[in-house]
Amino acid sequence: MDLNLAPDDAQLKTINQYPLRVLLYSHDSVGLGHLRRNLAIASEITATFENASVMIVTGSSCATQFVLPRNTDLIKIPTITKNDRGEYVTCSFGGSLQVTLAFRSKMILEAFRSFEPRLVIVDHQLTGLKGEAMAMLREARARQTLLFFGMRDVKDGAEAVRRAWDNDESRWALNECYDQVCVYGMQEVFDPREVYAPLLDTVRRCDFTGFIVRPEKLVVARRAPRARKKVLVIFGGGVDGAQRAEQYLQALANTPAHWDSLIVTGPMMEPGVIRGLTDKAQKIQPIGSVKIKRFHRNIPRLLRKVDAVVSMAGYNSCAEILQSGVPAVLMPRSFPREEQLIRAMRMAQLGWVSAMPQANPDPEYIFDAVERALKTSRTGSPQADLNGLNNLSRIILDHLQLTAQSEARPRAEQAVGCLA
Repeated sequence: MDLNLAPDDAQLKTINQYPLRVLLYSHDSVGLGHLRRNLAIASEITATFENASVMIVTGSSCATQFVLPRNTDLIKIPTITKNDRGEYVTCSFGGSLQVTLAFRSKMILEAFRSFEPRLVIVDHQLTGLKGEAMAMLREARARQTLLFFGMRDVKDGAEAVRRAWDNDESRWALNECYDQVCVYGMQEVFDPREVYAPLLDTVRRCDFTGFIVRPEKLVVARRAPRARKKVLVIFGGGVDGAQRAEQYLQALANTPAHWDSLIVTGPMMEPGVIRGLTDKAQKIQPIGSVKIKRFHRNIPRLLRKVDAVVSMAGYNSCAEILQSGVPAVLMPRSFPREEQLIRAMRMAQLGWVSAMPQANPDPEYIFDAVERALKTSRTGSPQADLNGLNNLSRIILDHLQLTAQSEARPRAEQAVGCLA
């Protein structure tokens, strides 16, 4: 399908005559990326399809901290997170991991049965966290509900993905269950069909959407000629950003910076860790040049006001950085997944960002990288496809049209038979 073709207005008008219910499921164990991506998708669907309503089923502990798009509601399932060893553990729900997963599975299935969606989009985990969405997927397949699997550009290293998907349930999901696989990225950056081959060789249909990022007006704030430059430092949800925050502050402690820094720790960083970072920031020269904020609802707006950004390499952060055009220094993590490291290195190879592959970069190296970024003009990345939301809507419309045609054919044949 050519994703550059605009939707047919007449066909879209026909589709809009009927209610469209869409269920978005995401396991959400760590960070904010999955939740924020689903909120953006919900906003796009309800804006494109007049009679659409969306139900988000999420395990994010921050689910209530964001404003929901119109015609969108949310079901919060018990949160499961990861410990220091990268193992899944229950967060606040009583009982073992197995008990929590069983409870979540029942909630997911009941949400599907009660909401009766026409389309289900599963995010990131093929069959849900440890298979918790399997019951819902099997029932949805039996009801001939449209099923999409939405995956970020990079899932993990090739061997890790093969281990995760080398089982009967995953093969069934890829080969028989999903009508569509949507890769939320660009083939030029990372092609999972090639890296994860032959796992994706037999899927019914696989399309690259481009990056999923909400549209933003690229208005750069004007600043007085002699004003100190500003650097934004972000860590996504913040659950695993403490080490990178410490490294950045150490770089500034060794050499007084000629720029001001705003560090947004993320709402999932431990309060005690934030207090420790704040104490260190208050001692950095010149005093007051480093400010720490726990949470900000609109990171893209902050990106428009700064001269450079230092960030981990999560999917949403990278997409918003590419959208802003602000010079970036990426400090990816490589545990428990290699996803961020792979993404950062590929974007650096394309010349879009500067990236640090080291787990413990030298403070002078960090300082020098930020200085170089501040000397770089805000040019953006014209090669980056940031139309992921629009392209996803076109894919949905295409499937809805095919479904409408297949449903209309038996009715037409029945009418002909009656006339005969």
